[in-house]
Amino acid sequence: MPIIEVAIAVPLNKTFDYQSDHEVAVGARVKVPFGAKKVIGIALANKDKSDFNKLKSIVEVLDEMPILDKPILDFLFWAAKYYHHPVGEVLLAAMPKNLRLGKEAKIKKVIGLPLKTSQPDFEITQEQTLAIEAILAEQHKYHGFLLHGVTGSGKTEVYLRITQEVLNQGQQVLVLVPEIGLTPQMIARFEQRLKTRVVAIHSQLNETQKLDAYLMAKSGDAGVVLGTRSAIFAPMPNLGMIIIDEEHDGSFKQQSSFRYSARDLSFIRAKQVGIPLILGTATPSLETLKNAMDNKLTRLTLANRAGGVVMPKVSLIDMRSHTDGALSKLLVEKMQQYLSKGKQVMLFINRRGYAPVYFCTECSWKSECNHCHASMIYHRHINRLKCHHCGDEQMPEQACPECGEQSLEVYGYGTERLEETLGSHFADTPIIRIDRDTTRRKKALAEHLEKINSGEPCIIVGTQMLAKGHDFSNLAMVGILDIDGGFLSTNFRATEYLAQLLIQVSGRAGRSGDQGEVAIQTRYPDHPMFHYVLSNRYTQFASGLLKQRQSAMMPPFAHQALLCANAKNKQNAEDFLREVAGLLKSVKLDTVEIWGPVANSIEKKADYYYFNLYLQSNDRKALHQMLATFSQHIDTIKLKNKVRWYLDVDPID
Repeated sequence: MPIIEVAIAVPLNKTFDYQSDHEVAVGARVKVPFGAKKVIGIALANKDKSDFNKLKSIVEVLDEMPILDKPILDFLFWAAKYYHHPVGEVLLAAMPKNLRLGKEAKIKKVIGLPLKTSQPDFEITQEQTLAIEAILAEQHKYHGFLLHGVTGSGKTEVYLRITQEVLNQGQQVLVLVPEIGLTPQMIARFEQRLKTRVVAIHSQLNETQKLDAYLMAKSGDAGVVLGTRSAIFAPMPNLGMIIIDEEHDGSFKQQSSFRYSARDLSFIRAKQVGIPLILGTATPSLETLKNAMDNKLTRLTLANRAGGVVMPKVSLIDMRSHTDGALSKLLVEKMQQYLSKGKQVMLFINRRGYAPVYFCTECSWKSECNHCHASMIYHRHINRLKCHHCGDEQMPEQACPECGEQSLEVYGYGTERLEETLGSHFADTPIIRIDRDTTRRKKALAEHLEKINSGEPCIIVGTQMLAKGHDFSNLAMVGILDIDGGFLSTNFRATEYLAQLLIQVSGRAGRSGDQGEVAIQTRYPDHPMFHYVLSNRYTQFASGLLKQRQSAMMPPFAHQALLCANAKNKQNAEDFLREVAGLLKSVKLDTVEIWGPVANSIEKKADYYYFNLYLQSNDRKALHQMLATFSQHIDTIKLKNKVRWYLDVDPID
């Protein structure tokens, strides 16, 4: 009887052998007994013999044809090996939930072709033409491009034109965007222009929609697959090009379970298939800039906004002498000027809720989460204190639990309090707040964006959700509030992220017609970063950061991995990592530095204590050799079953 090697989604670095009546297609799903349960696995090989004697039999073969073909299997094997993650978990994580549950691989509702398409009535710029020609010249082989264009320079137009050329050759295009909020806007643009099926893959679709999109990509019926990070795993037999929009964005990194970076994996997928890869952004990550400097990417520059539109003027408002709340007098005056002209204004504050601190003015007690080392955030519309880490909620105290005085107040601003404050200054102006609280309901974000895109004068208040990619034609002014925390962060990447954020948010202003304006409120107006942001010289700023990183031998000049352990017993988490550090040091790889264990920046989350062990090396091979040793010997660590742990290769936090 044939023996089938099967991968199952379990946290073990191995596969399992089963007997079968007949051979099974490699990449097909099978139902197999595992312990007391029956589970879905992926057939990896047909063999004549096994190292084990008593083999169980396969219960059912679910697919005649492979669900995962050879190219996608090779890609997923590479990812499992690089991120040192169990192969079964990687293979099944790459498929929609309905396939993991064993449901039939059948399209329920075919996504039709766009009803009508129209071509633009404008001429593209010389810079755009040169970028398109350079990319299409490398169309049938692997070549990486950095499309570095200022905000509003027409990167999407470049994407559309090269996509059309790839479609004309009978091939498919994969487009990744960082946020779900950008997907509808991007899909609308692609559907307006391209006579092909455009399918979306992201977490806000229901399971049937996800399966339909996946199967249409797999059959080749979808010419364009557009999605967030998980779309990197879409099976596309005729893949001709990969586009990563806003490549600098941290959302491309998965922060739970299988911790992959969709941006980094796009290089491997493009290489394996032998196709071009385009990374587009106004603010390249330092990793991407270094790749361009090392000639691993060809850099194409769009230095001017499309249609002759000028970049917004950027100014700083010094908040050191300002004491009356979140909005300076100067900012309110600027807002009134633009609103009176029928324009839209956006205020950016990267904190949701009403206020971040609920405290006693008498004894300085402040409300903290009982389950985390973190403050409770006050949400006024539901009159609750909420923890943004574990989700715990409680009623606000009426009197201080420390001193008993009724002297409790809120301090600081979130989007909710800012919305309330604006209501007192601009009673007759609609205020649209966009954050995680106001967009929980399905279609809520789309409704908010529709209102903004109507062009009616309004004030938009939002968090990071608004910082990327959105194109609001009547938005003339952007105010940026409360960003000084970025200068005080312990993350060595904080200033890079802050500069990217400021330039991205600023880029929403004045994208059509008159010059826009950006006003940044800060208590650190002399910080050297502003010198570059004000004059839109991101590359020079990033080059300076690269020099600092090189002298400190930090990424991207070194490679890192993070091993995090967490347990309800604080000592167990720390001791587990001490044991791991001892094991790794015994490997005697001098080129790999081991730091820790150290407590996480938020040590306690949801009653679990978090500790980290950092590994760093200038030699990527040596680092992965050490990680492979750890994976092989994890079972020898005594405390393994008393902690939860994960490995994060190339961490970004």
